[in-house]
Amino acid sequence: MKLHKVALGVAALTAIASPAFALTASTYNPANAMEIYVSGATAMDVGLENATLAMCQAGTIHKYTVSNQAVWLCTPRTTGANAIGNLQGRTQLAVHKHSVGGSGNGVAPVNNSTPLPFLDLVKIASSCAAATGAATTIACTEASTTLTTTQVAPLGISDIEPQFFGAATGTYNNLIIEPLATVIFGLPVSTAAYTALQAAQGLTVGATDAANIPSLSSAQITSLFTQEGQSWSAVTGATLADDTVYVARRADSSGTQKTYEAVIARTLNTTAAGKSCNAGLPTFLSGVDAIDNNAANNLCNGDNLIVNNSGSGQVAACLNRFNTAGKGAIGTLTTEAVSTNGWKHVRVNGLLGNYANVKSGAYKEYGDAALNTRRSPGIDADHAAYKTAFKALFAAVPVLHPAFGDTNTDAGKGGVIGLNKVTGQTTGNPWNRTDDSGIIDNCRPARADF
Repeated sequence: MKLHKVALGVAALTAIASPAFALTASTYNPANAMEIYVSGATAMDVGLENATLAMCQAGTIHKYTVSNQAVWLCTPRTTGANAIGNLQGRTQLAVHKHSVGGSGNGVAPVNNSTPLPFLDLVKIASSCAAATGAATTIACTEASTTLTTTQVAPLGISDIEPQFFGAATGTYNNLIIEPLATVIFGLPVSTAAYTALQAAQGLTVGATDAANIPSLSSAQITSLFTQEGQSWSAVTGATLADDTVYVARRADSSGTQKTYEAVIARTLNTTAAGKSCNAGLPTFLSGVDAIDNNAANNLCNGDNLIVNNSGSGQVAACLNRFNTAGKGAIGTLTTEAVSTNGWKHVRVNGLLGNYANVKSGAYKEYGDAALNTRRSPGIDADHAAYKTAFKALFAAVPVLHPAFGDTNTDAGKGGVIGLNKVTGQTTGNPWNRTDDSGIIDNCRPARADF
């Protein structure tokens, strides 16, 4: 596995001007740092990054990643609206995110105080030859096992309420479960399938403008995700050289997977005793497991019809690999993921998964995500201060990916959108899936807060 470079341009938008220098792993001082540990959903990582960067001074940020692990190191703000509390004179902020396995690891390990392997800046400084470089992102080639230390995460994020990952009642009594934001899910297919669908639907083949994005119906989506060995021609009328449908899904520990089962593919929950919205309906297809990008590239060559991927990055890599092999594949991703040459989002029932269609109530393929906090032992003052800032900044700095080409209007934006019920604002999603007491229920139809 490799640490890979990630753009941090959002820092320029969210951080104030400062003469401070960029902190690298070699300048990291554990005794002088506020250490934060968060686990869970990969689909929310961009939102978490945006909120974290808003807490940092300009020009001080380094990010290190390996597979589905990340750590941000910076000089925190001490004044202004985005300043984080409880610094007590400390001049470094280190936010560690464990995203391996997805949302499930933002639930049970938080509930049970189970240690998880988090990236260790001391080990990065001593093991990674590039860790003292001048770039704001660092690329190392060491295996993740040489760069991690186990820690307990007091905070977790899940794309859907925790009850989907275990018994619906009694399992997660040690969690404070709060609605966080709306995650807009899309429907990605390999470019080979995308262009074949365009041809079958009389659209301009190869075009990427909104008018030429093809569509799949809910009935077609359920069929593609529940019947192994289906053919594209039989289900959709599209013609491909290899007519077989390949599926790049997530692992059962994924909130993205649970949301697809609950509200998009409309299948049973494949987690035993977990909350399910669709009693008596078929189950979602399952196949071999891909724990990282290397595994995804090796397994998604056409030898396997279904691949269960550890993270969203693996689903994208899997779709790209299927496309390279000329295969028509369908996947499970949120609209946080921006289309690449190897795959693209299609419409669902003729609708784009964008801000405008969610706000109007037309597009319903989304989930209300949860922020999960351990009750006992209670979280420390550092994590409490970060949680307060994170909740405020997550709403104030939403993910605005141009998933559908138009960066200027809500018709082109996808990703994560704030819940008006949570923020008290009117600029986010006016629909929510919580009851009057604030308990999330993604099985219920959304209702409006107008």
